[in-house]
Amino acid sequence: MTWLRGTRAGVLSAALCSISCGYHALRAGHPSDAWHVAIVRVVGTDVLAAEEVAGGVRDELAMAGRLLPGESWPRVEIEVMRSDESSEGAIAAGGEPKARGLGEGIVARAWLSRDPDAERERDTADRRAEVTAAVDTGGGAPDPRWASNHRSSALRAAARQLGRRLARAIEGLPALTDDPLERTIP
Repeated sequence: MTWLRGTRAGVLSAALCSISCGYHALRAGHPSDAWHVAIVRVVGTDVLAAEEVAGGVRDELAMAGRLLPGESWPRVEIEVMRSDESSEGAIAAGGEPKARGLGEGIVARAWLSRDPDAERERDTADRRAEVTAAVDTGGGAPDPRWASNHRSSALRAAARQLGRRLARAIEGLPALTDDPLERTIP
């Protein structure tokens, strides 16, 4: 009977210790914090890509139950700096080198602003996301229709992905991946 009593005490203490490990997000505020989302500046890219970044931030905040409607305060402010394009691989088409795939990337940053005169909090610094898409070379040469259809889709996908990453950084959550593209740009 003493053995049983000791086992119960051990199980109870192990259960109590495992319930609260003390983990919490490094820069996270109170769980009841909720924010509006606003784009404050767009430079070097189109407005649709900037809206996708904001959409990604809204998606992530909504999943966490921290999204407020509108653009009032407190809010997450977003600055979209640029979008860029990179070549991935090469093929010879018509005697000229052509890209086999293109990477569409976007750079933005976000921060928390409690009111119009407040200092920036939880600034994410510049972050970048990139999506790579294959170029259609069905006839041995790149299809010119690819540019109008897939480049904008790839850029929007990268922007949405970046918005989610920015929101997680604002919330103080760790990055979900060791992706080299999820880096702070000096």
